[in-house]
Amino acid sequence: AFKELESQRQSLDISLTHIVFASSSGGTQAGLMLGNKIFNSPYQIVGINIDKGETDKVAFDQYTLALANNTAKLIKTDYEFTESDLILNSDYVGEGYGVVGALENEAIALTAQTEGILVDPVYTGRAMGGLIDMIRTGKIKKTDSVLFWHTGGAPALFAYANDLDLAKKSRKPEQ
Repeated sequence: AFKELESQRQSLDISLTHIVFASSSGGTQAGLMLGNKIFNSPYQIVGINIDKGETDKVAFDQYTLALANNTAKLIKTDYEFTESDLILNSDYVGEGYGVVGALENEAIALTAQTEGILVDPVYTGRAMGGLIDMIRTGKIKKTDSVLFWHTGGAPALFAYANDLDLAKKSRKPEQ
């Protein structure tokens, strides 16, 4: 996937500073970290932790690093990852896994209305909400060039329909 990203980025002559995505199992984060090293890319690989509270975060950090290091060994590279290579933002866990809050509701509505992209309430909606907040608070600058790595999950919108605020904010038809 990273090879395809680099191919498309180069053919379109686009520069990037950050890749932001939902991080839950550690697999996407480990793979993107490894791809970043293999292609000698300068991107900040920023995982938005969607479900690990602070008590689980240290274990999840170590698991993700081990996954990246074991994968690097598996494909016979000399790359080694340390804690300084891992950017995992846990500021947006909220009330926990699958609990839809204002962050997710706003991200789902804003992304659908402005970009025509559907993000789900559990993973990508929380990560997009985190990205929006990081831009608003200046953690990611408006001059940065960010790729949001969409990992799917849009069908979950149907399962969470009652938890979403979208209908309440929709415009009533004119009479």
